[in-house]
Amino acid sequence: MVEALVDVQQLERLYGNPRSWWYQAAESGRVPSYRIGKYRKFRVSEIEAWLAGQREGTHGQGEASRKELAGTGKRPGRNASKR
Repeated sequence: MVEALVDVQQLERLYGNPRSWWYQAAESGRVPSYRIGKYRKFRVSEIEAWLAGQREGTHGQGEASRKELAGTGKRPGRNASKR
């Protein structure tokens, strides 16, 4: 069975990031997405795989933290003095 594509509104509800964050991340190539005409679509399985690779200290295993997803700029495990 083919996995359905979702839009930014659905990702916003699932993960809590604002739509603008998803659009910006998709346009920059940071997250996997599909451009279909004027619409931007995503596969939840690809977003989940991308998130798993974002978690620091796990070498691509596990889930990203909500702080990182929220686009706060604060990532767990980062030393603030190195910014």
